[in-house]
Amino acid sequence: FCSILLVDDALCSCRGWQGLIAYGCHSLVLVVDANSAQTLQVLERHKASVVKVRCTCVGYLYFPLKVLDLKLQSLTLGKIIVWDVATGTARCEIQEHSKPIQDMQWLWNQDASRDLLLAVHPPNYIVLWNADTGTKLWKKSYAENILSFSFDPFDPSHLALLTSEGIVFISDFSPSKAPASSGKKVYISSPHSSPSHNKLAAATGAKKALDKVKILISNEKPSAESVTLNDCLQLSYLPSKRNYMLLLYPREILILDLEVNQTVGMIAIERTGVPFIQVIPCFQRDGLFCLHENGCITLRVRRSNCSITATPNEEPDPDPVQELVYDLRSQCDAIRVTKTVRPFSMVCCPVNENSAALIVSDGRVMIWELKSSISGRNVRNSSSSASPLYSPVSFCGIPVGALQNKLPDLSLDNMIAGQGASAGEEFRNSFLQEVHLKFLLTGLLSGLPLPPFAIRMCPPLTTKNIKQYEPILAVGELFPSHSNILADMLRVFPSDHRGIEWISLTGFISFATSTPNNLGLVRNELQLVDLPTG
Repeated sequence: FCSILLVDDALCSCRGWQGLIAYGCHSLVLVVDANSAQTLQVLERHKASVVKVRCTCVGYLYFPLKVLDLKLQSLTLGKIIVWDVATGTARCEIQEHSKPIQDMQWLWNQDASRDLLLAVHPPNYIVLWNADTGTKLWKKSYAENILSFSFDPFDPSHLALLTSEGIVFISDFSPSKAPASSGKKVYISSPHSSPSHNKLAAATGAKKALDKVKILISNEKPSAESVTLNDCLQLSYLPSKRNYMLLLYPREILILDLEVNQTVGMIAIERTGVPFIQVIPCFQRDGLFCLHENGCITLRVRRSNCSITATPNEEPDPDPVQELVYDLRSQCDAIRVTKTVRPFSMVCCPVNENSAALIVSDGRVMIWELKSSISGRNVRNSSSSASPLYSPVSFCGIPVGALQNKLPDLSLDNMIAGQGASAGEEFRNSFLQEVHLKFLLTGLLSGLPLPPFAIRMCPPLTTKNIKQYEPILAVGELFPSHSNILADMLRVFPSDHRGIEWISLTGFISFATSTPNNLGLVRNELQLVDLPTG
């Protein structure tokens, strides 16, 4: 059996099937183990800042499981480097020109080669590369500037290109040759510039709420006042529903039904709400992991099927459209955002879809894991008006009893079985258990302080201290040198450290100087620190 290639839509980070997180930091690429929050590899070859990272696993599965090759792809200004993560070496370098590449993805849905890479080269080219040899297989140009693209997970020959004016749908994509047609172009206006956006702001009813976004999809070019997709942050097919796509705006998420050419759902943020940065759609359940500008990660799960109904004063629609409503199910704590500290990107576990990692600009990597809890309430006695979530009634084919403990949180589909459209809906099993979801911080990787900082290695290994020796590196914070786990954090001085000198394996002297006052005087401090006691 061949292993699956990963395609991840993170901005500057990705997470592979082995539980590793890779992200760009200045001109470096860091590989982190999500389970232990340890930095496993630092890849250094780029001359400019890394702007995109994509992970993939190449190899074959034996018994026991063996991964032959783990590859990573990073991107700077026009240069793509394919890395061998195990050895930390660059396998291939690709560069078409010096202009920044807009987007890139591995081709995971074909068996011809496991090294094919599709990249968007400015202003309007898509190029298919053999990432193992650096060979250009084919090149195709389009009339509009291409911002990003997304493959249809249900049909590998379908590709959607997000341009500055609309969306170009390609239906003849193939690794063997360039698309023959220029694709079908669809124009989509910005929801803020829609003529009926402000007019229907005070309207009520599900039908009127969707009327204001139905006009967003058309084959005719919108007027100059209607603006276009310049403020669209992300385009992505929904892996949980065929022929559905989402468009991410700073304050809205639009769900498009490509069969009826209509917008059938919208997630809008209130005026006081925090705008979106990124959305990762799930494939196990129809859910969305959303990242906001304050660093908060929210999980929204689609409500059970419901059609748009007319109000009492309106005539019923002869062709009702299914409305997609996503309810907020869980959210993590926000971070303190400053001028220099802000969230960069979010990645989700591609296997279990029950954990997410947040990359912060100060070097922190925060790993949030989704946990479920059973309310213990019977479904038929529920009086809540919200649509509840329920745990599965069986695990690996074995039914779960009414008094049995909840199933382990192995994956998203193992945590959520289904939900009811209303609190009074009848179910076949009256002992379904209602589930509540919450995020828990299970891992944190802290970044180094800003330079300049003091750094000293402990005394060397000798024959006398070989039994009690432990390699420790002091960098204003204390790190074991054989790994990147934070061993201890000692708040020694209120001011910056100026120097550290070890006196033994268990103690060091550190000194610091405070900021000069109005008279130009400073306070010099000297501390002798004992590590076992702190």
